[in-house]
Amino acid sequence: MILPVTSEVGQNGHLVIGGNDVLKLREKYDTPLYILDIATIRNQCRSYRENFNFSDLDVGIIYAAKAFICTAMCELIAREGLGLDVSTGGELFIALASGFPAGRIYFHGNNKSVEEIQYGLKSKVGYFMVDNFSELETLGKLCQKNNIRQKIMLRINPGIKANTHEYMQTGKIGSKFGFSLHNNVALEEVKKAGQYKNLELTGIHAHIGSQIFNLSCYDKLIEVMLKFIKEVRDKLGVSITRINIGGGLGVKYIPEEKPPKIEDLARIVYDAVRKYQKKFDVSLDKLYLEPGRSIIGNAGVTLYKVGVVKKINGVKNYILIDGGMSDNIRPMLYQAKYDAYLANRMEDCKNTEDGMKKHYSIVGKHCESGDVIIDDIKLPPVSSGDFIVVAATGAFCYALSSNYNGQPKSAVVAVEDGKSWVWIKRQTYKDLVMGDVRLYEE
Repeated sequence: MILPVTSEVGQNGHLVIGGNDVLKLREKYDTPLYILDIATIRNQCRSYRENFNFSDLDVGIIYAAKAFICTAMCELIAREGLGLDVSTGGELFIALASGFPAGRIYFHGNNKSVEEIQYGLKSKVGYFMVDNFSELETLGKLCQKNNIRQKIMLRINPGIKANTHEYMQTGKIGSKFGFSLHNNVALEEVKKAGQYKNLELTGIHAHIGSQIFNLSCYDKLIEVMLKFIKEVRDKLGVSITRINIGGGLGVKYIPEEKPPKIEDLARIVYDAVRKYQKKFDVSLDKLYLEPGRSIIGNAGVTLYKVGVVKKINGVKNYILIDGGMSDNIRPMLYQAKYDAYLANRMEDCKNTEDGMKKHYSIVGKHCESGDVIIDDIKLPPVSSGDFIVVAATGAFCYALSSNYNGQPKSAVVAVEDGKSWVWIKRQTYKDLVMGDVRLYEE
């Protein structure tokens, strides 16, 4: 089963995560409910640090906040010794509100406003990841005006098409991100960066996509980046000794998937660095990577209550849950696949003969035909009042959640060693109108 590392089946047949019966969690926190297992998150953070601990190459692990961010998550990431990748002023605000060390923050974003740049500078973030000429110019002028020395990395577009969904490809030719290597655009940007004396160019960054299973693209990425570093040295006399290869390692969502392990990625990356340093006669003193999904993805599940089981003879069996696309839009957005279980009847899921199971579609309560969480899944016979747990929803589900159809956002609960506590409170109906104003001023 695709569940957090602490998951087990209790004597009553209920799913237990982090020592907590999820049906007890439902009684305490209601549904829909995001449940995050602290142990799984810690395990992934530590696995990255252990596997990327090389004797001759320093490596910085940076958590990609876009996968899931809240103040508690930032606190946990800080305790685990990782850096933090933010991509908007809002994510930066959350990080700083948590007390996350500003010097370990890497400020991304392909369209930072002047206000966001000023906010980052005032907050003394460690690095700006510069995406375009306009940002470089604004940042350079603001640093000069305020006598600020700021470290930057330039994001390049390596022209590599990762083997993943089109919407998750961020390094192919034509992507909206970064400076293209074609027509010497990136080379010109390095040259311009050197004209701003208050900017310290520390390295180059690239990200080729997410949910990647074929790791050979990382070998190609490192080859492209080190070749570019050689070109910069030979043509401009500028020495670049640091690269950031982004994130993207895939996770397991459905039984037939076999994602690579963190140690597999570490081996590919290390071997590529050694090989291409020698080939291009360049030397790196630090490498960064930015995992997000692979840290939080399998740590989370979403618990739903079954309202109606609708049977359309000879066509479909629908399981209607009390959430849907407002708490997980990924299946609609890019056809994401998931697995699910009966949280109150886990033994039935394991022991029911395949021939006794039925085909179901798990669908939400929203006014959209596309509000489908899982289009086709085989489960033991399901009844109203059962509880469905959808696995591997830690990444991007809460981050992309909405109030569509006036649905309040669900609570996020953390579990560990038999204890549970709220990380993000459930919204109420009153929260839906907190920002509203009347038709006319009175």
